[in-house]
Amino acid sequence: MSSEKPDLASLVPPEFRGHLGFLLSKAHRALLSEIETVFADELSIRHFAILSVLHHRGGLRQTDIAGVIGIDRTTTMKIVDELEQSGMVRRSPHSEDRRANALDLTDKGRAWRERMLPGVIEQEAVFLDSLSEGERTLLQELLLRLVTASFDRKRTNCHQP
Repeated sequence: MSSEKPDLASLVPPEFRGHLGFLLSKAHRALLSEIETVFADELSIRHFAILSVLHHRGGLRQTDIAGVIGIDRTTTMKIVDELEQSGMVRRSPHSEDRRANALDLTDKGRAWRERMLPGVIEQEAVFLDSLSEGERTLLQELLLRLVTASFDRKRTNCHQP
């Protein structure tokens, strides 16, 4: 019996090699696995994502954040609760929606995000190492276009009778 591990690519069924959903899902999981090593036993990539959204635009509602990072509202609420309990975000009444809270970074949340950011960037670079700079740029542009188009379709469909 051979102790050599099979090439992982050879284990992917041929019909999946051209399936965009499968490939995006595998790439996403692989990238998250690389990035999660940065956080060790601290918080997770989802915590980091919420803090990053708030870093760029504070005062958002939980539902807004859930939409931006693509996780359900219940999970977002749980993560925001954890961030609030750890002193990284604060809730205050939303200025335009009395039913909602606005979320903002605290100094502690800002500092944690800044401490983690270099490691996240480094792990992303490791993940993308097999691509040239031009390929990386093209990949990011294409993915952004797909995500933006999907977001626009959802927003348009929400406003149709």
